Formats: sequence, C-alpha cells, structure tokens
Amino acid sequence: MISPKVSILIPSYNHDQYLRQRIETVLNQTYKNFEVIILDDCSTDNSRAIISSYSSHRSVSHIIFNEINSGNPFKQWQKGVSLTNGEWIWIAESDDYADETFLETLLKAGDHPNVGLIYCDSKIVSNEVVSSETFAIIKNKRFRTKRWSENYYNNGANEIENYVLPGGTINNTSAVLFNKKVFFDADPFDVSFRYIGDKYTFIKVLAKTDVVYIKESLNYYRDPFNSKHADKFIFYFYEQFLVFDWAKRNLKIVDKTKFLEGFYWNTRNSLFRDWDMTKFNLYRKLFVLNPVLLGKNILHNLFQAIRSIFVRMKRATST
Repeated sequence: MISPKVSILIPSYNHDQYLRQRIETVLNQTYKNFEVIILDDCSTDNSRAIISSYSSHRSVSHIIFNEINSGNPFKQWQKGVSLTNGEWIWIAESDDYADETFLETLLKAGDHPNVGLIYCDSKIVSNEVVSSETFAIIKNKRFRTKRWSENYYNNGANEIENYVLPGGTINNTSAVLFNKKVFFDADPFDVSFRYIGDKYTFIKVLAKTDVVYIKESLNYYRDPFNSKHADKFIFYFYEQFLVFDWAKRNLKIVDKTKFLEGFYWNTRNSLFRDWDMTKFNLYRKLFVLNPVLLGKNILHNLFQAIRSIFVRMKRATST
C-alpha cells in the first residue's frame, strides 16, 4: 500500500513554553512519511533557539525565521503551504500537541476518493490540566445529539450548512488534515483574515470536497475559551460577516431560515458595542459589500435589544 507523504506546518509565535512538546509530538508520530516546515513569526522569547536545535533533523525540510512580525497567522500558513511537497497538509499550531497516532489514525480515512478534509476530536488543556470534557461532549450537548460520539462521513456542502458555518464545529486546525490538491483548488487565502481564517479555510475546502470525522481525541487544544481577544470583538463580527457573505454568494443554501439563524447567532450583540471610527469604517465596508445582509443584522440586533428591554420591564413589574 502506498503511504502518502504529509507536509506538517508548525507556525510559531512566542510559544517557547509549549514549542518543544509540539515539535516532539510531531516528530514522534508512528506514521513516518512526513516533512516538517517550521515558521517563526519573529518571536521575542526563546522560540528561535528551540527551533534551531531541530535544524539538522532529517524530517525537518524548512525552518524560516521572519525578521519582522507579519501580524497575521494566516500569512504564515500561506507561506508554509507554498513550500509543501506532500499529498496531505497538517497545520500543527505551536501551542497545541498531538497523540503519536494522530497521523496514522486519520490517514486511514484518506483512501476515500471524495474526502479532502479529515478531523478528529480534541481534548481541552487549561493551565496544563487536560479536561475530561472533550469537544465532542460539548458539541453533543449543544446540538442535542450523539453525532460526535462516532466516526462519520458527510457531504461537504451539508457539513458547511448545518454545522461548520452556523456552529464552527471544526474547533481547531491542529485536529485537521487537508488534501493538498483540494486545499490549493479551494484557494483559502483570497481574502485576508486575521482571526477566523481557519473557519473560512474549512468552509472553502468543504465546498469542494467531503469530510470524515474520527471520534478519537488525538489532538490537545490549549485554552480555547480564554479571553485574550475579547477587545477584538468588532473584528470577529466583521470576519464572521465576510464568511457568511461568501457562503451566501457561492453556495446553494438549502435552508435559508437556518442560514439566517446561524448568521444572527454569530453576529449577535454587534450593533451597540464599542463604536469608534474603526467600527464605523468596518460597517461602511460591509454596507458596500452586502447592504441587504447588513440590514438584516442591524434589524435583528434592534429587535433583540427591544425584546430584552420588554423582558426586563415585565420582570420589574412582576416583583
């Protein structure tokens, strides 16, 4: 049986406390046909020294140090992907780590001719403690299902419309393998994202291929629920809008009501928060891009605000 080569990207920035564990769990994979490409985005900690210590490893094909920080992790993805020689791509984020059977297990699903994205469940690591609650458990509760308790195969369009677009159900890039040909055909770098370029990538890839999910928790995802980007709320709203706009323009949406429900959920509470010139300019861009969709967002936010006021008034009068 032919063993396809995997190109593993490790984009790194100021994660020296996690970096050695990340690299070691990549190099110690039980599946051995891979190359490793490490890209450091001008880290100011000890990352450069740690990365340099692997320069002579036979599996490390490229090490690239930026002299100026790019300010955008997805630019590092793009640079790394352009250097790949494998048939599959694994973007292994530098603060995550993996079970040593990650590649071996996921690649068993790679023989299906229509599958271009394979992902597995993830364990959640917070303050170096591995939680007993995995992403599968969280998603099963949220969607009131047992869907993520078993392996599954799904049509890409169905996966987008019912799960990834409204629910962001592929929770971590480190848990994903991409077929390189499909990835390049999808062209996920045609729009500049800074915060949710991973979601945009998943959707663009799934628009061209099908998906397999592996129920084993073979990825370890650090601190996914922290608030380090809480002050960037408006940019998350802006990028979610771009993702939904792309989907509306390019995909055949079967359930338009469900599409709008997902849109409203992902852009909720966006109207009344943090108004400044930056937010004004972003809204202006969105108005030019899709005035109808922006109008729906504004009206929904207004409706929810009015509804909340009436609920509070009712509670106040009943006490």
